[in-house]
Amino acid sequence: MSKVKLIANESQIKFEQEVNEFLESVSDEQIISIQYAPTPTAIATHTEFGVYPCVEYSVLIRYKD
Repeated sequence: MSKVKLIANESQIKFEQEVNEFLESVSDEQIISIQYAPTPTAIATHTEFGVYPCVEYSVLIRYKD
């Protein structure tokens, strides 16, 4: 049987921590696939140097139970 874990967060640091904690809790043999997608949450009408758009980071992890 396979399960799916979705992790999403607007903070890249918290997102990475959550993903790493989950991946540490499962073995390599359990992981089926990992799909990572940064998604813009706002559309900028102009750009400035050093200013980055709002992004939500998400990952969909399929794994064996």
